[in-house]
Amino acid sequence: MEIMDALAPERVKILSSRTKQDALRELIRLLADSGTISDSQELERLIMEREALMSTGIGLGIAVPHARLPEVQVSVIAFGTVREGIPDYESIDGSSVRIVCMIITGTQRQREYIELLSSLARVFKDESARERVLQARTSSELWAALRHEISGTLS
Repeated sequence: MEIMDALAPERVKILSSRTKQDALRELIRLLADSGTISDSQELERLIMEREALMSTGIGLGIAVPHARLPEVQVSVIAFGTVREGIPDYESIDGSSVRIVCMIITGTQRQREYIELLSSLARVFKDESARERVLQARTSSELWAALRHEISGTLS
């Protein structure tokens, strides 16, 4: 599955949150408000359970929280940035998280999750790509920057 197939402009946002839990809730609200999921409380429960097991802060200022929901037929991504960073995210390298990419897949779609995660890693391993995305000041600028970075890296 391609990243751009899982993303949509209504699921991309400059986050106002300053804590891990608030950032996760803000992305869950994006998914609910866009009609992508119907049970935001269940998704929040699953996301928080996963975070309690091990932080999804994978380093380089990036976090990839994820969950599987039976209602999801096509994997989706909610994407947010926090310019100042989220220091309490407990990232594996100790860095503040500035990019949060929430992946929601169906219960039988583990392969799609791995494909999306791999593609995201290729895009954001480049520091200049991360910085260009973080320069966006509005959600529409963020959407344009994401499209540019993803198409430039994966095409």
